[in-house]
Amino acid sequence: MSEQRHNGEYHRADPAYRRQMQIFLALTIMVGVVALVALQLWLRKLALTAGQGDLLSYQAWLNRLLAGLCLLLGAAAAGFSQWMYRIASASKAERRWPPSSMRTSADVRIRYLTSADSLVAQLRGTALVLGLLALGLCAWAVRLLWYS
Repeated sequence: MSEQRHNGEYHRADPAYRRQMQIFLALTIMVGVVALVALQLWLRKLALTAGQGDLLSYQAWLNRLLAGLCLLLGAAAAGFSQWMYRIASASKAERRWPPSSMRTSADVRIRYLTSADSLVAQLRGTALVLGLLALGLCAWAVRLLWYS
């Protein structure tokens, strides 16, 4: 089968999806700032009372906090890995990137056939690496909880 060439063909962006992603990004930034301020206040309080209290209990709390963060990052990596694998499967079925059902927040040049197939291999490899990272983070969280 010969390579199809569609010069200048673009997958058009969805303005509603773009606004949705911008709102999601702004909310994520606000939640992150609030979490960092709360962490800073908690660590300041912890530093003031560390000299007076039991250091082993503080270490246990820090291990639990780090384990929770590892579980959160592991869940995010697993979800993103699953999404990438689904997108790669849809692209392989259509031999087109991006798949026709995918919504984008910016105009994207469409890739066909062998160009799309090479991108599918990259997406699947990245999904596998992210899945392994998620497993590693969850295993580290279990280890932290086991020894705390």
